Amino acid sequence: ETMAIPAMHAFGFVVPGRPAMYSDAFAEVEPGKWSCDIENVEQIRDVVVFLTQPLAVVGVGLSCYISGPPFEKYHFLGSVDNDAPSAVFRVRWPKDEGAPTAARLGLSLEPMQQILVQKANLPGTELVDFGKKVAKDLWNYLGSYEVMHQHGNFLLNLFNKWMQRFEDRCKRDPFWWVNSGD
Repeated sequence: ETMAIPAMHAFGFVVPGRPAMYSDAFAEVEPGKWSCDIENVEQIRDVVVFLTQPLAVVGVGLSCYISGPPFEKYHFLGSVDNDAPSAVFRVRWPKDEGAPTAARLGLSLEPMQQILVQKANLPGTELVDFGKKVAKDLWNYLGSYEVMHQHGNFLLNLFNKWMQRFEDRCKRDPFWWVNSGD
């Protein structure tokens, strides 16, 4: 079964403040894989990728990647699929590569299992792990105080709610802590 998207305007992207670009602006580099160059990359912080119609194949999504010159190494940003047909991705370049002068957005139709593995390795996952370790250390520290012995269950429920909020926030925007004005 081929994983191609035959219809025009089946997907697209927007850099906030710029016109939307649709699938006909992309070059098909091989079956099920497309790329599109993005101009004035210095001004790009976010990229919105979207589907304009449901994917015809069940169990697949459209993975989103970005690359800088010489366009050999693509960095996974995330994905869109029938359950989540649009997403905003924060564009971050690896420190060892520096800020590129140009960018290329790559889209690839991939099985959801493969996409889930890539999502698990996004930086937000590292932040959640770090947050859990800090939270556990704090919990252990607080456990040495009498108030924890008297109100431990109540405080544990509050603590668990905070941890869930922290995890959800990291999934929505792995770099929220960099961008917050605090």
